[in-house]
Amino acid sequence: MTFIEALNSQDLEKIRKFPKADLHNHFVLGGSREYIFNKTGYKIKSITTPLKSMGEMDSWSSKYIGNHFNSPEGRKLLIEATFAQAKFDGVTVLEIGEDVWGLGEFFDNDIEKMIFCFQEQMLG
Repeated sequence: MTFIEALNSQDLEKIRKFPKADLHNHFVLGGSREYIFNKTGYKIKSITTPLKSMGEMDSWSSKYIGNHFNSPEGRKLLIEATFAQAKFDGVTVLEIGEDVWGLGEFFDNDIEKMIFCFQEQMLG
């Protein structure tokens, strides 16, 4: 079966077997909810219908994610969960969009700390 055939048949298990890239991952929302639950006991509700606006996305995020991960440890957990989900999905090239705000807020404006956190997951 080719990748296109797996897509057309909507067979997620077969899709996962193909190596692929995720070049725009907002890791705060892109990580494995199961991984987070197993590590913390905190359950993040799945989105069951498409969100129609940024306002709906912000509302959902505030309700189900809120400030639960607003610490260096929480941010690291989200990075771990993103790598876990990428591995599960067969992603071999991953771009995680951490921003300048996150660097200052969670990594003390120390780029080496942030790089180390990502490297731990890549090499882990």
